[in-house]
This record gives sequence, structure tokens and C-alpha cells, in this order.
Amino acid sequence: MPAARKPKRSIAAALLAGAVGAASIVAADDVAATWPQWERFASRFIQADGRVIDLTFDGKSTSEGQSYALFFALAANDRARFDTLLEWTSNNLADRQLGKQLPGWLWGRQDDGSWAIKDRNAAADADLWIAYTLLEAGRLWQTPRYEALGHELLTLIRDREVADAGAAGPVLLPGPVGFTLPNERFRINPSYLPGFMFSYLAAADPKGPWAEIWQSYMRAAPAIYSAGVAPDLYVVSSRGVVAPDTERMPAGSYDAIRVYLWAGMSGEQSRDLIRLLTPFAKIIGKLGTPPEKVDPATGVAIAANYSPIGFAGAVLPFLAALHEDALIQAQVSRLTTDAGRAKLGAATHYYDQALILFGQGWLDEQYRFDKEGRLQPKWGP
Repeated sequence: MPAARKPKRSIAAALLAGAVGAASIVAADDVAATWPQWERFASRFIQADGRVIDLTFDGKSTSEGQSYALFFALAANDRARFDTLLEWTSNNLADRQLGKQLPGWLWGRQDDGSWAIKDRNAAADADLWIAYTLLEAGRLWQTPRYEALGHELLTLIRDREVADAGAAGPVLLPGPVGFTLPNERFRINPSYLPGFMFSYLAAADPKGPWAEIWQSYMRAAPAIYSAGVAPDLYVVSSRGVVAPDTERMPAGSYDAIRVYLWAGMSGEQSRDLIRLLTPFAKIIGKLGTPPEKVDPATGVAIAANYSPIGFAGAVLPFLAALHEDALIQAQVSRLTTDAGRAKLGAATHYYDQALILFGQGWLDEQYRFDKEGRLQPKWGP
């Protein structure tokens, strides 16, 4: 990364310095009334300055956390908090140059006790979520500056996080650095590919690679999900050959759970993925809960006495797509019990609660996506 320099007044700078339209601001009490789970999430994990804190891991912040919170704020019509989140993200993860620079993925305490970026490598999923949310914020809140910033980010993602994988087609790398392997191979994270989002981006940026990336992914999907479950990572070669990620113990766990979440939300766009992943629903039915880990080579759950509560929220849209009403009710019951414990003071964790907001918020129709991938919030036109 180049050395930090004094930022020019870009679209991003103009946006972040601009005043928020009073007509678009929703009072905190109104937000709490329309989506109380979001307000509880924000109260626990978001500082007043817009930093999303992962309390489980030394108070770190990530571009993923910022991106998810931006999306939730838009879905909740919480524009004041949206602008605060966006400003913190630009100031602290992108040297005040969001749109000119991809955000670094990790921010936290340095060895000398100061707080700053700890890893400037970007995370493509967070970058896409931020770009998508900005584009949709521009449309829903009728603010062209958001849309312009979203397009600036898409250009950076196209330039730095998309690779030509030969016969495999274009692929989305998880980040600019570290995912292009020797012998023309590429490490891919399938949870970075929400179907609704790629439908949307293909229309919003028709000259971009988004439709081709999705088509390449779907060609590889039968090999990626050959055992009916999702891996956290896989490797694809320029000859189009899919293989396990041999540098890590193969597992489908904390990343992979989002594959089911996005597929369930994405409707017709992910119909074929739902069909390939149906065996995972049978695992949930057998165990009663989504397992913490599965072996993506065999499709067998790895024995454990722990099932993250966030996984129960994440699988709700997936189970809904399969019309598994009894399994849905079982997961909702777990979530209700856990929420009761939280009210009595039990600890809650950022990633669990983010997954629950996505899954339960979708099930409760706080938001949905149309067939073009556009956000349809409960409050929206």
C-alpha cells in the first residue's frame, strides 16, 4: 500500500462532510419500534463514533463488521447511524479516502497500545457489501452521492479483487493479496458470493465482470458442493479444476454458514445452489441444530458439543426455501431462549448477532430482495 497522503476532496470526502437531510433521519425511538433487534445490536456493538466492535476478540473492528452494520442501518432506515458508520469506515480503514482506496480489513490495538489499522489487505466481501449498500442507499434515500461512492468502490474491486482464472473464468478473490497461488491456482471463499448481490451488480454495472463471475461460480458449483455441504474455502485452477484448500484442514464452518444464508435469501438466482445444498438441511434435522463444522469432502458433521447460536439464525432463509417449517420453528425456539438469556445478562457475540439479524430479520420481513437483487426494506417505497 502506498504511504498515506493528504486526501483530495473526492466524492467520498464531499459525502462524508455533507449534512444529513433532516427529512430522512429517523429518530432512535422510531427505529427501535420498527426493528428492535437492530437497535439492541447497535446499542451493544456500535460506538457513538460509528465503530463496530467485536467484543469477543480484543475489541477489534473489521471491514466486514462495518459493512454489515451499514446494510442493517439502511434496512432499518437509520440514516443518522448510517452516516456515522460510513464516516468511521472511511476515516479509519481507508485513510479518509473511501472510494479512492479499499478499506483495510482489520483495525485494533497495536503493540504500543495505540489503535490503528493492523492489516491493510482488503476483504472483498466487505468491499462488495459496502458498495452494494451505498448504491441502494442512493436509490432508497434518493442521494446520488452515495451511489457515486458505490460506483467508485466497484471500480476498485474490479481492478484489485477480480482475477482471470483462464478456463475457470473470472473469479472474485477474497482480497487483493494472498489468494493467487502457484501454478495458476486461486483460493476462493464461496461465502463472498451472494446470489442477489451479483444479480444486482450485473445490472448496476453492466460493463463489469459480475455476471461472468456468477456464471463461472455456478459452473463450478457441482464440484464445490459435491458432498452437499459448503466449504469455507476451495481452490480452482486456470484449467477449471476445483480442489479442496489443502493448506488448511478442510472444514465448512464459520465462513461457510453464510453460503446457506445468502442462498436462502436470493430466490430464483440461487435455486440450483439450494438444490445442491439440500443435504445440509438433513444434517440439521438429524442433529436438531446446524453443526459447528462439517467435512466438505464427506458431508459428515464433525463431532462437537457446541452449535453457535448465530448458525440457528443464519439457516432460517435456507430452511424457508426448502419449506422445512418444523426445523425453522426449532431454530426460532433456540433464538428466543437465547434472547431471553441475553436480557438477563448473558454475553452475546458480534458474529452470532450479525448472522441472527440477517436471518431472522429476513424471516420477519424486515427486508427482502426482489428478483433483480434490489433491497426491499419494510419501511421502503
